Amino acid sequence: MSNEILKKNQDIAEIFKKEIKLTCSPVAIKFIDEIPKKIPLIDEKMRHCEMIRKASYGDKFYSTLEEQVCKGGAGALGLCDMSSKLVNGEVYYNLGRFVSMEIAKDTVKELSVIPEKHLGLIYSPLEKADFEPDVVVIISEPVAAMRISQALVYSDGDKICPSFAGIQSLCGDVTANPIINKNVNITMGCDGSRKEADVKDNELAIGIPKNKINQIVENLMKIG
Repeated sequence: MSNEILKKNQDIAEIFKKEIKLTCSPVAIKFIDEIPKKIPLIDEKMRHCEMIRKASYGDKFYSTLEEQVCKGGAGALGLCDMSSKLVNGEVYYNLGRFVSMEIAKDTVKELSVIPEKHLGLIYSPLEKADFEPDVVVIISEPVAAMRISQALVYSDGDKICPSFAGIQSLCGDVTANPIINKNVNITMGCDGSRKEADVKDNELAIGIPKNKINQIVENLMKIG
């Protein structure tokens, strides 16, 4: 079964490579509640956004809360509870992102957070993934988001309505949000992902939930 899934993911990755502009591999992410048998534990501690970037460059691994440096990101992913200082807006207010703690708190309330708790996540380049991803994250130039949006509109007819706030971009916006809402989300990135995960000034990120992958792939081939 895993070989069939691997072949399917390889085919999807090849279609993405052909039909949209990629600057690195699409990343398959899966939430786990037990230790995977044949996938190594990441050998360093870093942020979720850094792990996505690491996988986009070819590495396959899993992580638990212990390896997640950014606890805000880990909270968004359902690996732990959000800290009280994050929930009340203090963290982002102290970073100078909001004019008041009240506005910071109101914004944090709207951030995407996986409600279920999980042990960890598997990260893999899509072409190496022998599992069904919960979400596929693509870091690329805006033209990639245009092409994916066109593929969705082709059969749905609904305009794309991205949700982002310039914070918790790769954790909340394109990992948690697509899973919660079962739809594609696009984010412009955040200070953390651009600094720590080397998301370039000319790149953005796209999150595709598993229920939308086949639709996008099929439509990309149809619209040419």
